[in-house]
Amino acid sequence: MGKYQGKWVIMIGFKGEHLAEIEPIIKKLQEDYPDQEWNVMNSKFPQYEFILTGFAGDRDKAHQIGMAVVRKHMPKYLSLLYWIKEVNLAKYNVEG
Repeated sequence: MGKYQGKWVIMIGFKGEHLAEIEPIIKKLQEDYPDQEWNVMNSKFPQYEFILTGFAGDRDKAHQIGMAVVRKHMPKYLSLLYWIKEVNLAKYNVEG
């Protein structure tokens, strides 16, 4: 019998012109959510130039963090959205 355990990524896309104002927010996120790993990467989506990513251990936590980030931390005038996706799905056996 096996159990699957994955990691959930929180993704927030934004334009390059907003990178300078989002960088200090990332430092604040690292303080407020120290258990999550935060990164900015180039986007493969045509509507965004960069993607801010954070990781959570489960789906519900990823949604909670994503909602808090766009509502509490990001400037309202940017009207940013978040989405989540399960990554690094690994199978392991559970004895018992």
